[in-house]
Amino acid sequence: MNFLFSLDRKYILLFSLVIFLSFFVFIFYKFFFSFEENIISNFSVKSADITDPRFSIDNLDRKILITAREGNFIDDNKILLKKNVLFKSKKFSIISDNVIFNRKEQTAKSDNKSIFKSNKTKISSEGFDIYDNGNKIKFHGNSKIILK
Repeated sequence: MNFLFSLDRKYILLFSLVIFLSFFVFIFYKFFFSFEENIISNFSVKSADITDPRFSIDNLDRKILITAREGNFIDDNKILLKKNVLFKSKKFSIISDNVIFNRKEQTAKSDNKSIFKSNKTKISSEGFDIYDNGNKIKFHGNSKIILK
């Protein structure tokens, strides 16, 4: 006699039902978790506290405008400005990548490569300090000055 005829129909039906349900559960979970991952990836969290921050250092003679792509608060007054940080006034501009700006004291400090440009002057340095409300700039590290 044939082996399949000797099996009870109840067991075959139960076995088929278990296989079908396990397949259905597997497909459901696969779809559900991939859908959840797509939702999470669409709502990405940025690592910056501020995007496109803008500040200024005001003194009696001039105003220095400060822009960057990102900023993170260090404390209430200090902000770490990152990515394409630009200090611009009517007389000069400074470009750097990471700068710590103090809003209360109106100072800025960088330990990254910086480029100062003015009418006939270009200074490349490994960092700078802006203090005394923007009246004084100190360049530090290996610095190179080009006068035209």
